[in-house]
Amino acid sequence: MTEFPVFLSAVSNEFGSARDWLASDLQSHDVPHRIQRSFRHDGRADTLLHKLANYIERCGTVVCLIGRRSGTGFPQPGEAEAFRHCLPPGIAEASYTQWEFFFARHFKRRCLVFFATDSLKPDTETPPDGDRADLQAAFVAYVQTLGLQWASVGNAGDYRAEALKELLHHERIPKPIILPYPSLGTLFKGRDDFLQRLRTSLTRPDGGTAAIAGRVVHGLGGVGKTRAAVEYAWAHRDAYTALALLEAETPDRLQTSLAALTGPLRLAEHAATDQEVQVEAAVAWLNANPGWFLILDNLDAQPALDAAHRLLGRLHGGHVVMTSRLGQFPRGVERLDLGVLTLDAAASFLLDASATGRVPAPDDAAQARQLAADLGQLALALEMAAATIDTKRLSFAGYRKLWEGNRARVVGWASQAITGYHHAVAETWQTSVDELSPEGKALLERLAFLAPEPVPMTLLEVPVPGVDSEDAEAALDDLAAYSLATRDASGGSFTIHRLVQDVTRRDLTSAGRATERLTQALGWVNAAFTGNAGDVRTWPKLDPLAEHAEAVALHAESAGIDDPTAALLGRLDMLFDAKSLYARAERLSRAALRVTERSRAENHPDLAIRLNNLATLLQATNRLGEAEPLMRRALAIDEASYGATHPRVATDLNNLASLLYATNRLGEAEPLMRRALAIDEASYGATHPRVATRLNNLAQVLQATNRLGEAEPLMRRALAIDEASYGATHPEVATDLNNLATLLQATNRLGEA
Repeated sequence: MTEFPVFLSAVSNEFGSARDWLASDLQSHDVPHRIQRSFRHDGRADTLLHKLANYIERCGTVVCLIGRRSGTGFPQPGEAEAFRHCLPPGIAEASYTQWEFFFARHFKRRCLVFFATDSLKPDTETPPDGDRADLQAAFVAYVQTLGLQWASVGNAGDYRAEALKELLHHERIPKPIILPYPSLGTLFKGRDDFLQRLRTSLTRPDGGTAAIAGRVVHGLGGVGKTRAAVEYAWAHRDAYTALALLEAETPDRLQTSLAALTGPLRLAEHAATDQEVQVEAAVAWLNANPGWFLILDNLDAQPALDAAHRLLGRLHGGHVVMTSRLGQFPRGVERLDLGVLTLDAAASFLLDASATGRVPAPDDAAQARQLAADLGQLALALEMAAATIDTKRLSFAGYRKLWEGNRARVVGWASQAITGYHHAVAETWQTSVDELSPEGKALLERLAFLAPEPVPMTLLEVPVPGVDSEDAEAALDDLAAYSLATRDASGGSFTIHRLVQDVTRRDLTSAGRATERLTQALGWVNAAFTGNAGDVRTWPKLDPLAEHAEAVALHAESAGIDDPTAALLGRLDMLFDAKSLYARAERLSRAALRVTERSRAENHPDLAIRLNNLATLLQATNRLGEAEPLMRRALAIDEASYGATHPRVATDLNNLASLLYATNRLGEAEPLMRRALAIDEASYGATHPRVATRLNNLAQVLQATNRLGEAEPLMRRALAIDEASYGATHPEVATDLNNLATLLQATNRLGEA
């Protein structure tokens, strides 16, 4: 909270809505503030001019939005006389709004001045009677002679963003910065003109109240789209209130990235178990805190672009840049093509980036230009080449010899027409990989099947099943040395470029080794992704691995690897179900069912588990007609596998009975519930907590059929079991008490209830 309050000054009939919008922003940040209207209705006997003077003398900052209108409110001569010393020489008359500025100058308050351009439309078309345009023109001319720092604003969004940025900075509120890597600094070559084009595009007046501007940085794979967007963010960090990159290559990933913002933004919803709640909190924060900059990265498929466009429709008050390899974008999204570096810039990068370890030669400048041309002046290829030269202590000529030897090796699987990226990526990648240690290469090949997201360092602590002990940290250092992996600044994760992953998978496929490495990667992630996915306490461990578990499991499903694919998909299904991400959970549940159906006999018990999981999801999303046949099939499988009195059968019976209860088929539900109760009593004993659950379920059916006398003893018995099992203060006991109280209320025994 600010130490001193803020005053917002504007002529109400001209820019009152913009001023009030900024007031709402300050309210969301708990920053005390006032506007002139606040003093007209505060009940004090002082004149308005006295109230303004008293407040502004004590406030920290006055924010003035100045247009062409003076405002129609003017103090009476006697009212102004006591403050005439606050007016500068030559100014004999002023409106209340102009007095606000003069008070700020007289009391030496911090003053933020914004002049409205013609594109900032006033709230009312015509000035009301009493407005003094001549007086305002003289006032504007005077303000501009003072040498103050001021800004022109062409729309309400820019005014809000600029003012809030200054106010929050002044109050030392930390600026959220969620970017994947630091700036390259002087190594970022040849993009000055592009960054200026991007800045011009983002800041042009759009005539609306929202300052959001969706822009697409378009270009082939490896050209440096993400790097350019990140460098723009660092270059203009002082112009924004927050900076963030969101992974957005699929609609699901965009949602996950949005939800993850709640952590660095320090929102209470970060602790929520429902991802939708987190997403809504992040969107609300962005809309309440204008002046931010977002990068939506890797929109390379139409569903991802559609999801991003829907998000843009929900946001206002910031700038958005999208990176994509697509060519067509929705109306209102400006496409900015990013090409390869110029030959001069590419050669300069090679010279500077390899300066530490390169073996110098008299013709380095010429060799750098030739190598830059060989690499297609492609940013990713240049970065890998420079890292290899520097690490291996090569000359440019020595590297070119290595690089040229790889052209024939990759031609069969790196066609630009098929891959969509320049062939130089594959050739440069192969040159770097050839220099890796065996452990480094093995790690890269396993990582190729993970998601292109930050990989938690904790994964390296998990042994790879069937692989002799490796120094995973040293292997990662090897990858980083050749720019094949990038460590996060925090040290908690690292990333592999998506094109490096793609090239690696293609090479493995060409060499006939993809299944071997995929099997290792699957077992590795499966060994790490352990714990009860339905327990929120395991989520800090599982969440950073979830994207990778999903990616490797789906690769394995496509490759026909069944174990432990189905089990891993099942745990992911449970995690996303627990987070109420039902659509995502359903996709994985169906994938787990497909794998199990092709790998198990028709009546295998594992199949019943998958059927029940999918049916439960369908029931949760109110598709009961689809769920019922799956539940009946699961019941039939378990009865045939375990016999009619097995506890697994009791679970199936209870699930089916609950569905029948939900469809008001109580006559069918009751015998199934009674049978489930009898099985669990026989299996676990009459006082087991599972028996209490069955008793409560049956009591609910009896209550629904108005057989309250039969339901009550079941509820009391369930209550007694849970009290004995968990103690009198357990949440299960609270549920039992509530059920019983509801029944007592229905029988008009309010005193007992």
